[in-house]
Parts: sequence; C-alpha cells; structure tokens
Amino acid sequence: MGIFSLFTRSFAHGVHPAHHKGQTEDLAIQRVPFGKRYVMPLGQHIGAPAIAVVKRGQNVRRGELIAKPGGFISTALHSPVTGTITEISPQRTLNGALKEAIVIEADPYSTQRLETTPPPAWEKLSLEAFIEVVQQAGIVGMGGAAFPSHVKYSLPDGIQIDDLLINGAECEPFLTNDHRLMVERPEAVIEGTEILRQKLGAKRACIGIEQNKPESLEALRKQLAEQPDLPITLAALEVKYPQGAEKMLVQSVYGKEIPAG
Repeated sequence: MGIFSLFTRSFAHGVHPAHHKGQTEDLAIQRVPFGKRYVMPLGQHIGAPAIAVVKRGQNVRRGELIAKPGGFISTALHSPVTGTITEISPQRTLNGALKEAIVIEADPYSTQRLETTPPPAWEKLSLEAFIEVVQQAGIVGMGGAAFPSHVKYSLPDGIQIDDLLINGAECEPFLTNDHRLMVERPEAVIEGTEILRQKLGAKRACIGIEQNKPESLEALRKQLAEQPDLPITLAALEVKYPQGAEKMLVQSVYGKEIPAG
C-alpha cells in the first residue's frame, strides 16, 4: 500500500513548547570518537539490572557480552570498546544516583574494529526466538524509562494484533535523532517496521510523524513508493507535546482512547 495519510486531528489539550530543533535537524549522524574510559551502569533500563559476566582485569572486545539479563524485564549489555575491565563497583550516574557499573579502560592501540556474528534470518525465527534475539541484543526504547523492547513484543496468549503503530513523532524540544534516522536510513526504518509487523502478525502498520519533519515524511514516502505492496502507511500529525506518548499517539492516529491501567 504505502499510502501517505495526512491526519489533522490530535488528542485534546497538550502544550506547544518552542521546538529548538534547528541546531541539529540538518546535521548528518556522526560517530562519536572513542574515549579513554567507559562507565557502563548495569541498570540502564527500567526493570532488573543486568548481571556482570566479566571480572576485574579481564580483556574484552568491542561488542562482547559483559552482562546478561537479570530477569525478563532486563536486557544484555555489551562492551562499546576494546579494552580492560578496571572496576565493577558503584558509580555515580548523570542523575546523581549510585549504580553498580562496569568500568572499561579503552585499549589505546586497538583499531576498535567491531567483529560480530551475523544475526539469524528473522524469517526463520519463531516469535519467541525473535524476542530472545532482541533481548540479548540489549535493545531498549529511547524514552526516559528505556523500556526493554522485547517486553513490548511479548503478546498474551490468544491476542491478535490488527495495527502496529511506530512512534516517529519525536515531539520533545531539541531532539532530532529519530528525524535524522528517518531521513538518512528510510529503507532501514521501513524494513524494521515490516519485520516487526510480520513477526507480531499485525495486519497493518502506521508510522506517526509530526508535521514539522517534512524531510522525514518525504524520505519514507519515497521509500514506500518503491514498495507499494507493503501494508504500511504514514500519518502526519499535529505538532504538539506530548504527541509521542503512547496513549496520545494512539488517540491521534486512530481516534481511540486507551483505558487507564
């Protein structure tokens, strides 16, 4: 299908803070230079903290597993750098809290090449195996709670999904990383949406994006035009905060209100 839909309706109320997106909305995504010291809190997400599987003095490679999930609502943690574990101890985080963390000293002589094993073909995975891959990859949401993504994909028995809604609103002031991803990698965004739609058994998918991101909307529209058989649509939404909150987004796109709780 790949139909471009313009939605003028939205949820009631909301606020309109200044966007402040002009500083970065036209800047391409760049890789951050490697640093010397990395502090990796074991609780980087809501739920149970990860459990360290390395020890002090151990050498690790970039991408290597350094902590396993501490429960179902928990994810794995991988080393962002090739280096040496110097500490596993409580460390002060940006919000001032003390959290158990793995400290890694980067190897100054390493090329920091990332060596990974190709993931299994998603088409051949059951939903349960797919969810396990997502958990072991350490994928979490980018909201304040950093909610583990695999939990969202774990459906109750007997549940059939009609619609998959992808949140591309990015309604927060200053933030433009979702916007740049949609502009620079529209094929990956559409591919990921279609993979998730098929694994969850959803009939349709929709990507909701605020109207102040015309480049994102156009990039995805062009990509969908090349794949007209995909049951994926775009919804251009009113610019309003908190448009990206799940209940508000559902109400804006589908006109349905999710009951409290």
